Amino acid sequence: MELINVKAGNPGINFLKLSKDYCNKGLSMADEGNLKAALKNFDKAIETNPTNHVAYFNRATIKIDLGDIDGARNDFIKFDKISSKLF
Repeated sequence: MELINVKAGNPGINFLKLSKDYCNKGLSMADEGNLKAALKNFDKAIETNPTNHVAYFNRATIKIDLGDIDGARNDFIKFDKISSKLF
């Protein structure tokens, strides 16, 4: 995949890696029981890379734990749409 630059002249920020980093941070926060911080990191992972199917799945599980069943359902649907194109 091609790298996306924030602005011209930037040596290149790999948004795929940045999204993965946010996702990993979200997992760490969830493991520590800090679900709201985990949710924010998964939000950033998706904002950075809207095709990060793992972030949608992880965010859905956090939303379930927080009682947002409709939000979780929507994330699971997005996860399914994206991952079905990959596999």
